[in-house]
Amino acid sequence: MTTDNWVMRADATRNVNALLAAAKEVFRDLGADAPLDEIPRRAGVGRATMHRRFPTREHLFAAILRTQVATLVEAAEARTEAADPWEAMLEWIRAYEEIGAEYRGMSARLSSALLEDGSPVEELCAPMRAAFDVLFRRAQEHARVRHDISSTDVLAIVSALPRDPDTGRARTAHLAVVLDGLRTR
Repeated sequence: MTTDNWVMRADATRNVNALLAAAKEVFRDLGADAPLDEIPRRAGVGRATMHRRFPTREHLFAAILRTQVATLVEAAEARTEAADPWEAMLEWIRAYEEIGAEYRGMSARLSSALLEDGSPVEELCAPMRAAFDVLFRRAQEHARVRHDISSTDVLAIVSALPRDPDTGRARTAHLAVVLDGLRTR
């Protein structure tokens, strides 16, 4: 039987769902660098069960970020024909920034994953990067956005900005400086 025809048993599905719920809770409570042993403990499953389904921290991140990444792809696609390409790009960057703030420390992980090749998070983010690239190139063409920086660079910079310890969001002044720096005068 190939993996294409493979269907998880009901108990395995319950375990995966419990692990994902616990991972979201642990990463939300303790941040992206939380001890992985806490996840199966909260999920009520063994460590081996977690490692069989999610061999690395990045596999867990990819699984819990799947919905958010799909939302960002849709958001970019919905803005591709916006009347104001600059505002469309800014709206999307704010949505991207919000998702990175959901789990403390996740933005830094996203920044690294955007520049690495082959990690589960990088693979997951590929369609999102491509969708943002369309917005970014449109802003370059129609809204005086610099041509000496790539869309991936912008995402990595935004992800790497210092975070407010209470909200996990990029500090407003830092984000404003980065966004202002994207425009040519």
